[in-house]
Amino acid sequence: MIVDTHVHVFTDDRKTYPQIRDTARAGSIPSITEIGQTEWPLTTTEMLATMMDDAGVDIATLVQAYFVYEYDNRYCIDTCLKYSKRFAAVVVLDPMDPKSPDILEEQVTKQNVKGIRFMRGRLPESSLGRPETFALWAKIEKLKMPLAINERVNEIHKIVPMMEKHPGVRVAFEHSWGHKVGAPPHYDAIQPLFALAKNPNVFIKTAINNIAAARDGGGTPQQLYDKLLEVFGAKRIMWSSNYPAHPKFGGIKPRLEESKKALAHLSADDQAWIFGKTALEFYPGLPR
Repeated sequence: MIVDTHVHVFTDDRKTYPQIRDTARAGSIPSITEIGQTEWPLTTTEMLATMMDDAGVDIATLVQAYFVYEYDNRYCIDTCLKYSKRFAAVVVLDPMDPKSPDILEEQVTKQNVKGIRFMRGRLPESSLGRPETFALWAKIEKLKMPLAINERVNEIHKIVPMMEKHPGVRVAFEHSWGHKVGAPPHYDAIQPLFALAKNPNVFIKTAINNIAAARDGGGTPQQLYDKLLEVFGAKRIMWSSNYPAHPKFGGIKPRLEESKKALAHLSADDQAWIFGKTALEFYPGLPR
């Protein structure tokens, strides 16, 4: 089974689901956004399912499209309720908002949400370790929710006190840790990530941008994955397409094919964990 642990969806139905920034409409030509990147191609859940079928991806976690909807998780949640046998919702809430713990509980108990993501987004500084987040951490542990973290690699050490205080929380650091990885064999740029590996509740997601970063750093994707396995082991590494972010890497199928090439030298068992089994362990609420 292949599980995509990080993919985003959004619709051009702006009446039902207003956007904080306009994105592509059906039939439109991608444009250049104010952040200097090519606009994400329209990706409805139905379009995503077709791409997954073509690529051979079985199930996916739909991670809230923060830069489209910010903290309005309705499209992500609604679409996962509609297609619950294939998708699971991972919401994004403001970690600094005192209302977020109650919002999360309602989403989990009444709307079948299966995970939460801390997004740096537009926050002026990292929220990791801030007292305002303590109540949300407690709620995450109570609800047994997997937590994904999007944060700059030099900030992720701030999570240590909270993980020690809440040992029931499993954390996955997303692909953002590896926009730059440095050169092999030490990969100095991501040493802060390696420093967290001694905690068995720390997992990582990898994506196509990490593969590109390995080459940019003067090494190969194979060398990077060897290092990640040395530090974390396959049972704490998950694959993701990160589609439709970074449109230059194409659709889900070419991203998966490139990832398979990067992992082809690993054992069949290690590949099985990275491409699916780890995700099923980390997100126990995923459809089976």
